[in-house]
Order: sequence, then structure tokens, then C-alpha cells
Amino acid sequence: MSASPQTVIDEAEQQRLLGLYLPAMRARFKAEINRLTREGMAEMLRDHPDAAALAFPLTYLYGWHWLREHVSEPYREGVLAAFRAPERRFLMRLLVEAGSARAFIEGYIEHWRQAPPGGPVQQAQLLELLAGQGGDPQRLAEHMLTAWRGLGLFTQTLKVAYSGLARQEKQRYGDMLGEADLERLQLVDALPEPATPGTPRFAKLGIIPAMGCPQTCRHCMLIWRPLKPTDPDPQKVYRMVESLTDSVLFTGGDLTRHLDAFYDGIRAMRQVRTFAILLNGDFADTPEVTEEVIGRMAAAVRGRPRHWPKAHVLLQISFDEFHQEVIVDRHGQLKERIPVRKIANIVECAPRHAPEVQLALLHKQTSLNFSTDVLHKGVFARLVNELGARGHQVQVLATQPASRLKTHPLTGEKGRVLKDMNFVLARHPDVPILLTSSTIDGYGRAELMEPGETVKERELLQQVLMQGAPEDVRFDIDLMFWFNGWATLFNAVHICLGDLYTDGVNRILARQRKDPLTRALHCFDRRLPALYAEIRPDLDDLTNKATSPWHLYHMLTEDPEVRLHMTRRLIEAV
Repeated sequence: MSASPQTVIDEAEQQRLLGLYLPAMRARFKAEINRLTREGMAEMLRDHPDAAALAFPLTYLYGWHWLREHVSEPYREGVLAAFRAPERRFLMRLLVEAGSARAFIEGYIEHWRQAPPGGPVQQAQLLELLAGQGGDPQRLAEHMLTAWRGLGLFTQTLKVAYSGLARQEKQRYGDMLGEADLERLQLVDALPEPATPGTPRFAKLGIIPAMGCPQTCRHCMLIWRPLKPTDPDPQKVYRMVESLTDSVLFTGGDLTRHLDAFYDGIRAMRQVRTFAILLNGDFADTPEVTEEVIGRMAAAVRGRPRHWPKAHVLLQISFDEFHQEVIVDRHGQLKERIPVRKIANIVECAPRHAPEVQLALLHKQTSLNFSTDVLHKGVFARLVNELGARGHQVQVLATQPASRLKTHPLTGEKGRVLKDMNFVLARHPDVPILLTSSTIDGYGRAELMEPGETVKERELLQQVLMQGAPEDVRFDIDLMFWFNGWATLFNAVHICLGDLYTDGVNRILARQRKDPLTRALHCFDRRLPALYAEIRPDLDDLTNKATSPWHLYHMLTEDPEVRLHMTRRLIEAV
């Protein structure tokens, strides 16, 4: 009996995805092995007397654990298929076949014991280690495993680690406007107003209808979502926001389930001209559904009274190597986390609704950004191919590098990343689409990502700590207004300046003007790390862990007791 057409289609799709999945996992595996064989493992073992001899085998023991954590068993051999050089063939076999860490180490020892003399340096190192254990392979295996256990690696699964991070995040939100925060805000309220406070105008404000996203991307900072508000008053939020700005960002993870609030906001906020919204693109199941969603955005803009200021929607879609990552589902099948075809549906549809809708793809920087590889490889190339199969031609109009040098995460060399790009579909040459890239900070799940996967801002962090922040580098203290009443900072949603429904907007705005901690964050005040160290012992650990100045200053202020202490000390210093 012949296979059904659907089975044939599914098998073809699995093969297509396999052609994406295996190279991606090989690249991740190779990057980790290269990092550890260069200096990484030797550095971790630096206090061990046998560090030099242990670095190589423990690097591959790391690889054995990494494969079992990140690659499902049916795909491991395929991932390693490209690494079959004769001198490494036995390692690849052990990586696939060893049933335990001990079995891997014992196999490694036995290989070099049985190999002809005069082999590579790894053989000499192993035999020297063996002699140091009286020639007993079992004693050597235990010696090596003891050294491995001392590193504290792979002691829990990613699932368990993610759960722990989520608990921390849940507690952080649970402490919002708790006793310490309320005491802090009382201190701020007691401060005198500036000489000429006035009514502020903001370059932008944020609106968070709710926090939520069905995806579990490996780089996401939002790993626990606060509960939906029980008695929100969106119209009060809209009235307040439009009195303060003409540019609004609707955000909250992914707002696909809250699009009605976005449409209502467009119709309600007369003075706002730019309505930005951040979505992950998963809504675009078919061209018809995509047309319905984007068409409603455009219709909401066109439906505003003619005498109102002209407005438009800035539709921001997350699109990068992580949102479009090929993963293994719970049935062992490959799938794209958010399929590229869905993004293609959006790219096809959005230009038809210009000028009411402008599309921007938000991209996270990887090693590809250090050259035009970001245009010809990876997820953007997949999008171009998908659009090409539909008869579209993509034309790149302009590219723009980042202003600062950054470190290539794989080579360690300095260079400029390609940050921004404008492109069009040939059928819509007058409707540019923006692709803009940014770094991933080590919040949430991103804390557990491999070092070589993303670009970091460590050089900028050192400049901020040693010399102060450049004029164009600021911690964003514009306000986010949640439907549950919270008013938080853009770059630190854990810092809340009050409850809109109970405190009122005037008090919240006064706090934003007067709060010494908010002002200190804005300019990356170098006193804050020292103030943190006065009551917490782990400043050096946080600094070493930080991926950027934003990440460090975020971590420094996550604890409400620390925020209270910093505020007191900053007030005393005036």
C-alpha cells in the first residue's frame, strides 16, 4: 500500500527541517567544544593539580552531557556525523554509545591504553594520569569523575533550572509594591518637587494589557507571567497615556490574545500618532488569517475621526535564530518554533496596508551579524527563500552597522555588527520593511544560554563602570502602564512607581521626577554598584555575569530591600 499524500508531505517536511536542525546543532556543539579546548576547561580546572592533563577528556565529557541535554537520541549521531576525522572517531563513538559518564571515561581510558605507543599528546597525558593512580584504570576513572563532579556542571536539567528561575521571577513580581517598595515610595513622596516640575511629555509610553506568551524561547527574559488583572480600566489608561505622549508601545510578551485592546487603544487615544505593538508572529497561520489581523489594524487607523491627528501602526515582529529555531517536539518530530512561512505571510501582507501599517522585524544579534552572512545565512535567508518560492523578489535598500565595536562570540575578535537594514518586496518598491537587531541580555532563560550563541556588550559595561556612560547610552526610565494598575520602568519592569488606580497619575509622575534611584539608573550612576555592595556580598559575581550595563543595573535593583537601601543612601548624599 502506498503512503498517503499527507504522509509524503510530512516526511518531506521532516527532511527539510532536518537539513536545518542538524547544522544548527553541530554549530552549537562545535562552538562549545572549541571554547572549552581553547581555554575554557583549563580555566575551570585551574586549581586542580592535573588540570593540563584533564582538560581534554573533561571537555568531551562535557560534550557527552551537552548532547544528552540538548539533542534527542535519534539525532545525536546525525549531529556528530560531520566530525569523523580518524583521530577523533573513537570520541564520536563514545559520545553516542556510552550509557553513562563513567562508561564514557572508562572507554576513553581503555582506548589510549590499547592504542599503539607514540600517539598524540592526549595519549601521553592519559598514561601519565594512569601512572599517577598506580596503573589502576578504575582508580583513574574515579579520579577523573571526582574532578568532573567538582566543576558542578549539568547537575540539573534545563527544565529544572528553568523552573527555578521562574520561581525567582514569580517572587519578584509577588514583592511588587510590597512593604519595602511602599516604604521606598514614601521616602520619594516626602522629597521636594523640582523648581519647575511642569507636566512631562514622553518620547513614548508603554501599555501592558497582560503578560503572556505560549512560546518557550531559549533566550526569553519573561519566564513567569503575572496573572491577568481582575478589574482593569483600559479607558483610564488610554486617557492618561494620550495626555502624555504621541507614541505608544503595546507589549507584554506576545499580545495575540489581546489584540482587541490594541484596536480599542487606536480608536480611543486621539493624540497618539504612533501605535507600536510587539508580536511573535505566531498568529499568521494562513494568508487569510494574516490579512484579517493586519487588516483590522489598518481599519482601526482609518476609522479614526478625520479631524484627529494622522496615525499609523508600527507592527514589530520578533524574527531571529531563536524564535524561528528548529526544535524537537514531545513526539520526537522536528518543527519550527514559529515557522518562517508565518513571517512570510506577514511580510507579504503588511505592504498592502501601508501607510496605515509599517512593518519592522526585530532580530537578536549572533555571530552572523559580524558580516553580510546575516543576510545570506540563517533565518533571513530562509525568509528570502520562502518569499522567492511565492514569486517575490527581496531587494535590500540599505544596511547600517552598529556605532560601537563588539566582540565576536566565537572568535573573540572585535568588529562591527550589522544592526539595521531596510528591504522591500519588488512588488511594493515604495514600502520599506525594517529589520533591526539588538543584543540578548542574560535575563530569564537567556542566563542559561551557551556563551558563543549571542553578542554581548561587555566592552560597553567596562566603559560604564570605569569612565561613566557615553551620552547616547541611557537606562530607559520611560513608563510602562499595566492594565492591573502598575506603573513600571521600561528597562526595569520590577521597579514600580505606584498603582495608577489608587495613587493616581499625578503622584506617579511626581515620583518619576523626584525618585533618586530612577534618576541614578537613567545615567548608569556609578555609585549604585557600591551601594549594592554595602548590603549584598555578590557584586563581583553579578559584574562577571552581566552581559551589558543594562543587565548589571537590572540585577542590582531586583531586590526590594536593595532598592530601599539605595534610595535612602542617595537621599542622604544630596
